[in-house]
Amino acid sequence: MSADNRIQRAAIKQSKNLEWFNTMPGEQMAIRIHSSQVGGAVTVMEARVPALSGPPKHFHKDREEIFEVLEGTFRFTCGEDEFDVTPGTSVVVPRGLPHSWANVGSETARILFTFAPGGIDEFFVKIGSTPPEGWRELSERYDTWIVGPPLLVSQD
Repeated sequence: MSADNRIQRAAIKQSKNLEWFNTMPGEQMAIRIHSSQVGGAVTVMEARVPALSGPPKHFHKDREEIFEVLEGTFRFTCGEDEFDVTPGTSVVVPRGLPHSWANVGSETARILFTFAPGGIDEFFVKIGSTPPEGWRELSERYDTWIVGPPLLVSQD
């Protein structure tokens, strides 16, 4: 960030003031810190993820993604690695690395994720009002390149 874009104030968002919105079926998210609050440096999101749910395998060309598990157990694939993480665990996914994750528990779980740099905020707001056939196009407009199915695929 250049000297001209320095943030002059702390960005604060209390959990009681979060505005939750629907994203994927059964999932809710809230923007904890919007990138506009911090000169584009980061986007910080919180998600309530239903059991056995998560996004398709994807990567970001222009940003790192940092996860912090708040409640529940999540399974991650990052490149060739697959591992489970529990509350208090952080995972940093470098730009360009295909990854996916899923709540592998039997209850709704919570996860915090940060994108650096930010600027991806509106993707999450828009995906809930976009039909599934439009997700790939929307994703690519927000530096999210889908390269595979979700980690857990329903066997209905």
